[in-house]
Amino acid sequence: MNAAHAPIFDFLVHIMLVRRSKTLIFLYFQKLRYLTSAFDRPAFQEMMAEVKAGRINCIVVKDLSRFGRDHLEAGEYLERIFPFLGVRFIAINDNYDSLYSNAESDELIVPFKNLINEAYCRDTSVKIRSQLEIKRRRGDFIGSFAVFGYRKDPSDRHRLLVDDYAAEVVRDIFQWKLDGLSAGDIAARLSASGIPTPMDYKQSQGMNYSTSFRIKEKSEWSAGMILRILKNPVYTGILEQGRVTTPSYRVKRLVNKPREEWAIVENCHEAIISGYDFESVQKALALDARTTESGKAVDLFSGMVNCGECGGAMIKKTVPSGKKKYTYFVCATHKNEKTCFSHGIRDTALTEIVLEFLKKHIRDVIDLADLLALTDTAQLQKAKVQKLRERLDAKEAEIDRYHRLLCSLYESLADGLIDQSEYQNLKKSYTNRRTQAEEQADAIRGEMEQEINRSDQGLGWIEEFRRYQNIEVLDRSIVVRLIERILIFRDRRVDIVYRWQNEFQWQTELLLRAQGQLPGREAV
Repeated sequence: MNAAHAPIFDFLVHIMLVRRSKTLIFLYFQKLRYLTSAFDRPAFQEMMAEVKAGRINCIVVKDLSRFGRDHLEAGEYLERIFPFLGVRFIAINDNYDSLYSNAESDELIVPFKNLINEAYCRDTSVKIRSQLEIKRRRGDFIGSFAVFGYRKDPSDRHRLLVDDYAAEVVRDIFQWKLDGLSAGDIAARLSASGIPTPMDYKQSQGMNYSTSFRIKEKSEWSAGMILRILKNPVYTGILEQGRVTTPSYRVKRLVNKPREEWAIVENCHEAIISGYDFESVQKALALDARTTESGKAVDLFSGMVNCGECGGAMIKKTVPSGKKKYTYFVCATHKNEKTCFSHGIRDTALTEIVLEFLKKHIRDVIDLADLLALTDTAQLQKAKVQKLRERLDAKEAEIDRYHRLLCSLYESLADGLIDQSEYQNLKKSYTNRRTQAEEQADAIRGEMEQEINRSDQGLGWIEEFRRYQNIEVLDRSIVVRLIERILIFRDRRVDIVYRWQNEFQWQTELLLRAQGQLPGREAV
């Protein structure tokens, strides 16, 4: 028995020997600490089951706060339930014994103490929530266990360090997805290779870790595990925390918070996956995941080919010819609804066209990068942002002017300078003009933010194209990384929308302006 419990034990012996009581006493030395705030805890329910079975008729606690801190429920048990069941209740430090209680004083003192205990619990909850939110906003990791791929810094448990072994597994998972494997196929490959699951790996590191996602006695990789890894931005150095909360300290039900209330902090720790690769994987996950006949990889252009006439998907259709079979991309809208044109293209021909066009675009991107390196475009970027700032200032001044006019209208009406009809017409006119000016100001702010983001991001996207300057064969990874979608028209024309196409056009225009080949467009 713990030394701290000795006084309590002596007190109970005194009750049973001196008073010669045959009371059946329930004393939870180890479990009482689990009864501190809620009455749905397993230990409390276990105790009440014993009470209802008639095996316990006395409950002893250190003080009232150890029994419960919800003053309403605590009062219900002390004043109604326990007396009805014939259960004696003793709180030692509070000098309370229901068998020898003073009804008049206890009716005032006991509820007041329970109320103080609940207020203390509420205050503690608010302070803890506030401190945790500060840590989240600061970029401190507050999870009990590091996500798979990382480990906690021994010198700072709120900081994540790369776990070399697990990080390599994560990189393989992302690369396999870019190569076209489905989540199920990736899970099967990991299981066949004997790679431990995140839970097994943590347990092998001596962590007392368990997960609610485990559904079998033996932990195995599953498609769900793979998808959770692929969708987690923590691998790019971003911490997203505070996504769920509880309504209050008394209600333990978890509720999802809107994204704008999450604590999202970038560059908190070393990235395992680059931002470009993570975006490419999210794009791959959003595309049609139909697999090839082998069942091992997603089709080369799956989910990326659209009809240039109606915008609908182009689907594969196999046409037998003699002993051979040919595969075509055909318009799904025409095939199913007959509302578009009948047109298509062979998959092999499309592959050749896309490869040829992509190689040309890669050369154009590299040539652009070389020219940008020889030309100073920074001043043009700053000048454009400054011009947008001047336009925004003018719009904000216009908004302020209409606001002042609206404020002065009522005074003019009160002074008899205008009548009610004129007041309503002018108010409507000024309100519409102010609304229009506010919309234009929002558009300018959006354009400014876009320009600033382009400057901040730099030319890193060019390196993504440079990596594939010597390609000779297309694969799913290249297609997903560099192409947004492919459009097929009825005249067999093929248009390719590349990733970062807007950036390419913007940088090209900026370069031409810097070289004096394109006149600057004045703001309208």
